[in-house]
Amino acid sequence: MEDDIFALIKEECELDDAWLEEKEREERKMNNLTLYQITNSFPILMENEEISEEDKSKIQEELTLLLQQKSQNIIGYVKNIELTIDAMKTEEKRISEQRKALENRIQKFKDYVKDCMENNNITKIETSLGVLSIAKNPISIEILDENQIPQEYKKEVTEIKILKDKIKNDFKETGEIPDGVKIITTNKSLRIK
Repeated sequence: MEDDIFALIKEECELDDAWLEEKEREERKMNNLTLYQITNSFPILMENEEISEEDKSKIQEELTLLLQQKSQNIIGYVKNIELTIDAMKTEEKRISEQRKALENRIQKFKDYVKDCMENNNITKIETSLGVLSIAKNPISIEILDENQIPQEYKKEVTEIKILKDKIKNDFKETGEIPDGVKIITTNKSLRIK
């Protein structure tokens, strides 16, 4: 008799284990659904007449929970990428500042070497790595007073800039759309806070 009871208990436990394993497999499948699959399954399942209202409600709850989990992952992913971009911008700025400092340092050093060579009337120094020489630069122009320069040396440059903010504000106030403009009100963007 005891053996029969133990056999029944063992069988029941094995059934419970199999049931748990099946539930875990189903849960893994659900967690592997893509955002596209989740959002597209809502209308399809809700229109299915073979599914009872109670089951539809359960399915909707599960899909909503999955959508919330996916959305949480999406927010985490986007925030992570945004932080990486910010870090890159900061690093770009730091590297740019370092580059400019090195450019200034090398220019000052070149000026120093040139001054030393000129003070000693040296125009050329040859080494195994290269040659230092003082050469005359091409002519350059320095403008002292633009108003004194004759008109023949001036060129008028006209830049036309479209004032999009003014167009937008006028449209909001009057509802009128100027010629050559298309007002777009259907654009949407994802905002993550």
